[in-house]
Amino acid sequence: MSYILQYTLDMMIVMIIATPFVVYIRYKSQKKRDIGLVNRWHEVGIMTFWVYLIGLFYETIVPKNGVSLQYAEMRIQNQDVLGINFHLFRVFTDVYNAIHYLNLWQPFFINFLGNIAIFMPIGFLLPLLWRKMEKFFFVFFTGLGLSLFIETMQLPQYRSTDVDDLWLNTLGAILGFCIYKQFAKRIPKLKEKFKVFV
Repeated sequence: MSYILQYTLDMMIVMIIATPFVVYIRYKSQKKRDIGLVNRWHEVGIMTFWVYLIGLFYETIVPKNGVSLQYAEMRIQNQDVLGINFHLFRVFTDVYNAIHYLNLWQPFFINFLGNIAIFMPIGFLLPLLWRKMEKFFFVFFTGLGLSLFIETMQLPQYRSTDVDDLWLNTLGAILGFCIYKQFAKRIPKLKEKFKVFV
């Protein structure tokens, strides 16, 4: 549980540090384009989205122990030894074994629930901010594509790369999308409040 708290704390610290930079860059960008009428709620949502992505990329892409293309090649050749999993749904076996034989719940909270939860904001914020993203198809492929990008970027790093992360992350985006749909149904004004006027 302490690992999850540390992971969340690290991500939150990076997001807090990134916030003034994102606000400044967004402000300068809007001023440069000389946009007159601005939906402030949309702007807050956009900045929240970018700050979240910075936190996500910091935790999943930024190298913690170095990068090596030779190491990526070695990992692909020795998948099981060097932390690559191409066996779909192996997460279920790993989590079951960890709980049943080792009484260890960390893989369940981190590898299973964590991979779902970390992508839920993607599925919620995309349709909240952009009309086009209110379609399931777009959220599904954005979640999948973003997860694939992250897993590919992790290959040359000294960390795990897992095919199960792809469907768990995508499932997280789908759940976030479903939560947005429920909110939009119960609070109809939400559908327009965070979107641009035109």
